[in-house]
Amino acid sequence: MGSLSARALWTGVFLILVSTLAVMGSKLTPTALIPGLLGLLIALLGIWADKRPAQARQALNLALVLAILGIVGSLRSVPDFVTLLTGGTVERPVATLAQFATVFICLGFVVRYLVETRRKT
Repeated sequence: MGSLSARALWTGVFLILVSTLAVMGSKLTPTALIPGLLGLLIALLGIWADKRPAQARQALNLALVLAILGIVGSLRSVPDFVTLLTGGTVERPVATLAQFATVFICLGFVVRYLVETRRKT
């Protein structure tokens, strides 16, 4: 579980960074803070899993649920991201980039979680 707890911590740090950059790149909005809050919770769960090995499974399962919620909540940005990639414009490009980064970062954690747990069984 050690590598997964570190992965949860780094997932959280990257999400906090995405939120910080989104706030710096546009005005402060509640939605710009969502990746940061999500990241803070996932990072804290990673720390919990590292500090309390007996409770690591519960902490990492909660981190997995939060990551899945982050993916589901940010999926709506994918079409707008494709529009940006093809040279089009969207109403809130910074928010689109932040949401797409949230999908990408959370998906990385989910995949790593599934790989690690299958390896252990």
